[in-house]
Amino acid sequence: MRKLVIGCGNLLLRDEGIGVHCVELLKRGSLPTDVEVLDGGTAGFDLIGFIQEVDKAVIIDAVKANGAPGEIYRFSPRDFHTDTPPETSLHDVTLKDLFRILDGLGVSVDITIIGIEPKSIEAGMELSPELEERVPYIVELALKEVEAG
Repeated sequence: MRKLVIGCGNLLLRDEGIGVHCVELLKRGSLPTDVEVLDGGTAGFDLIGFIQEVDKAVIIDAVKANGAPGEIYRFSPRDFHTDTPPETSLHDVTLKDLFRILDGLGVSVDITIIGIEPKSIEAGMELSPELEERVPYIVELALKEVEAG
């Protein structure tokens, strides 16, 4: 079984880059042999090929849901309404658009999204203190989630 943790986000917009910061920490640790890690950045459509090749994927990304900075959400593609028109985001496609495309291609992958409420998406490369302190916990959650699959 092939498993993949993808960190999404834009490192130039502070907390928007939380997913990338998390996968960088994952890369420095010891991973199970069946788990791969990918810096998805703002790749959007390019992620489709990587997701199609695995059995389980965990995506870490910033999610604005009007919660407290650093709040963590767990979603599945079923939680996104994929029958509505495409939206724009800081990525070239939204996760909802990505799931719609995968569904249209008949791709059946167990996907979990770990979303983190950002505090700041202003220009800058450092995470806000609220998110920086959550990175090790988010990484631990991602590993537990990918191993559960």
